[in-house]
Amino acid sequence: MSTEETAQLRQALEDTIQVLERTRHSFKSRELGQLRRRLLDLLEQLADAEPTQGQRMERRR
Repeated sequence: MSTEETAQLRQALEDTIQVLERTRHSFKSRELGQLRRRLLDLLEQLADAEPTQGQRMERRR
């Protein structure tokens, strides 16, 4: 996955999580809460998997 695609995926996840967070009191759904938590976990996994600037430069060599 390219850096641009990863950034787009991260933004889409962040947007979705924000909507779920804003509407959580309007829709008291356990399933939506669980979905929000799963998306947060996925976002954290993506952040952990992203190479650092130094690692990106090494790969280009």
